[in-house]
Amino acid sequence: MNRRQFTQKSALAVAAMAIPNINFGKTEEEFVLGHNNFKYKLERNWGVDNLSKYPVADCHEMVQDSKKRLIFCTTDTKNNIVIMDKSAKVISTWGSEYPGIHGLTIFNANGEEFLFITDTVKKEVYKTTLDGKVLLTLKYPSESGIYTNPEKVPFVPTETAVAPNGDIYVADGYGSSYILVYDSKGKFKNIFAGSPVEGESKLKQAHGVCIDTRDKNNPKIIATSREECGFKFYSIDGKHIESHYYPGSFVCRPIIKGENLYFPVIWSEFENGKDGGPAWQSRTGYFFVFDKNNKLISAPGVDTLDMENGKYKHLHQSSKVRGTFMHCHDLCIDDEESVYIPQWNSLNTFPLKLVRV
Repeated sequence: MNRRQFTQKSALAVAAMAIPNINFGKTEEEFVLGHNNFKYKLERNWGVDNLSKYPVADCHEMVQDSKKRLIFCTTDTKNNIVIMDKSAKVISTWGSEYPGIHGLTIFNANGEEFLFITDTVKKEVYKTTLDGKVLLTLKYPSESGIYTNPEKVPFVPTETAVAPNGDIYVADGYGSSYILVYDSKGKFKNIFAGSPVEGESKLKQAHGVCIDTRDKNNPKIIATSREECGFKFYSIDGKHIESHYYPGSFVCRPIIKGENLYFPVIWSEFENGKDGGPAWQSRTGYFFVFDKNNKLISAPGVDTLDMENGKYKHLHQSSKVRGTFMHCHDLCIDDEESVYIPQWNSLNTFPLKLVRV
């Protein structure tokens, strides 16, 4: 066995051992995460048996298609896209050309489903079929009138959302924090927010975006301002409406399921402010559930939702989930309301599965 073979086998062995290690205690009640009517149990070792055959690196995002299959992305170019059922049986994989695959959105147009992929290494957005055929590519948006110089105005897209009419909203989360709008054929239409903009309408690290159609007569855009630990609502044409902030909670992607709004929290800080180094190294994730009025009603992975003067205090990850909730980057809520958590920088683990109780 040569050194390369040894290294590969060792890496797979380490991945196989990277089983989420969690101990909620001895009683049944202590196994439950969350608050109010949104409580969950971890399905232990879900997907772990796949690691030796289907290696993963950073698992950024996950969606469910109309056939109830789960689709997640990983920056491991042996299999950028993994498609499996809810029991974690892998159905198929594809993709070796997306080293920085980051955003994954699914959209149904007249009964046909498509994926929208962002790649932070290639700095492009791709529309593909479910089996990987590229149908549309969005490159550096010089036609916007703002992105005129890639060195001065970088473009590093992190997320997409697709409106019912097919318009594509692109969050430039690791570039200049604008939200860009294209029509279904890729023609540029609009741009708003952005880090150079002053005031509440700006975004600081526009990491995620979604279309909020809970009010059918008044659709809105929700965009993440991750470095501000918040998210903001805009009109469909980009006018700022309102902002929400949760100190210490670095939210990633907004997800709408039914009347509820969900957010993964990729990191916070440890309570004493010392453990784990900088916040982005701390592996202190959890997630949020909001009601139809955008009121926080559950935070699985947090012990208590403490408030002071009508506002939530700085929230912290519970010690119960430390070592298991590591950089929660996205959530996928399936047709049975189970929650799947793809995680960034989580020791090459498969996404977690939590069953609602």
